[in-house]
Amino acid sequence: MRFEARHRLNGTVDEVERALFDERYLPFVIAHHGVLLEAQVLEKKDDGAKLRRRVRYLPRPVIGHIGPNPVPPEWFAFIEDSTWDRARKELTFTNTPTSKAIEGMLHNVGTLRFRDVGGQCERTFEGEIALRLPFFLKPIALIGEAVIHREGIKILDAEAAVMNRFLAEIVRTERGQTA
Repeated sequence: MRFEARHRLNGTVDEVERALFDERYLPFVIAHHGVLLEAQVLEKKDDGAKLRRRVRYLPRPVIGHIGPNPVPPEWFAFIEDSTWDRARKELTFTNTPTSKAIEGMLHNVGTLRFRDVGGQCERTFEGEIALRLPFFLKPIALIGEAVIHREGIKILDAEAAVMNRFLAEIVRTERGQTA
């Protein structure tokens, strides 16, 4: 399943870029997001032109049980492997489940782009979510992809609101500007 999401952020492209990689941003997201329970930078490499990161996320579980069996919250955790290209204002990512039981079944890749729109930043996510299940489970895969897509969009929408709050309360306050 292909997906796309757009958000208009209340900052310039440069402000949003700085905010996204500010070390205070992920703790701010956890404090104000509501869906993400954990976010931890596992690795960060900066060569000047590109910034590579590995970040572990744990969203709030959206499914408590599959039939009579409880679903462990860890099934929802994933590692974002991403590369930010400073010149292109573009981030490519792969999200990999941390659960070995889920890892081979879920494929999630995409691109995040920033673009100036009248002094604000338009953020666009494009990508693909696919559940790789045996043929006889294809109907379940389609339902699962739709659920993952819906919940992913909720995470992105909530994160856009948190980004706007971070820009207003942290970035612009430090620069002596008002939101």
